[in-house]
Amino acid sequence: MTIEMRFALIGCGEIGSLRAEALKKAAGVCLAKVCDVDAGRGGALASRHGVPFESDWHAALRDDVDAVIVSTPPPLHVEMCVQSLRSGKHVLCEKPLARNPEECRQIVEAARAAKRHLATGFNYRFYPAIVTARRILDSGRIGELDHIRSYAGHPGGSEFTHPWVHDVKVMGGGALLDNGIHILDLTRYFLGEVAEVKGFRTGHVWGFEGCEDNAFALLKNAQGRIAQLQASWSEWRGYRFWIEIFGTRGCVRASYPPMLAQATWFDKPGDTPSRKRFLFPAFQVNERLKSYRYTVVGSFIEEFGCFLRAANGEKVCAATGFDGVRAVEIAYALYRSSETGETIQFPL
Repeated sequence: MTIEMRFALIGCGEIGSLRAEALKKAAGVCLAKVCDVDAGRGGALASRHGVPFESDWHAALRDDVDAVIVSTPPPLHVEMCVQSLRSGKHVLCEKPLARNPEECRQIVEAARAAKRHLATGFNYRFYPAIVTARRILDSGRIGELDHIRSYAGHPGGSEFTHPWVHDVKVMGGGALLDNGIHILDLTRYFLGEVAEVKGFRTGHVWGFEGCEDNAFALLKNAQGRIAQLQASWSEWRGYRFWIEIFGTRGCVRASYPPMLAQATWFDKPGDTPSRKRFLFPAFQVNERLKSYRYTVVGSFIEEFGCFLRAANGEKVCAATGFDGVRAVEIAYALYRSSETGETIQFPL
């Protein structure tokens, strides 16, 4: 296999280790080195993949790599991304791109100035159900887009994730910037550019200071199409997300888990509808055998393929740095709307 792009990985936690596994399986890319402040964790990952380990992340900026994956907590994203970009590296940064819009814009400006590709790790775009829903909408089968409903939730407690996820100084917000940032990106992915935001956030369940348990948004695009969205840390049944795209002649729903897409369409309103379910049986078997990690790694493999093509100037469906900024801007617009009661206009 010809290697076109060599990656350095900064951050060897759960997601970083899955990134490393995906690089091993993706075409045209490879893992060249790993960096982590935890020598035990980083050294073990480096040993498994037969690559050098560095405790100083600045080692990722040396000339023997083409791109950097930033898989660290959000407060570190600005410095790591900006310095990587200024060193001539392409960058893939895990979500959220940064804690607030100002930090996000610093990263995007650095990518523009360096003329390097910047991607945000919104890998849900590559989940089979989402790919299917996108194809159905683009085919015209359900007519023109009319509105969207979307949801992402999990139980929200410390046992479900890192404790720092509930620290507003680390994340910049609560459920909407955690699990909700994925569904926010997907909603915008189908809706198009957002023109107005109206929303509320509540914190009656967990009491994490500055971090909402639930966020509720209404988004309007420039053509007047509406999306309603909820991100939750009180989904007691366990992790799940779904998005429903309604057109003038039908609808399509994508959800996970389990991975499922369902489409309904007709020639005109009032006709007997046609229906189809997309079950992805091979996928379901593999995930049952290998856990959710199979799903994540598969999406990362597709994302790396798009990243490589985007760095070579091709237009792809993967999320860019601009998409990362927009998601955080929308989240902060919802926070402002919740505080003031205003409808927030875009662009900010």
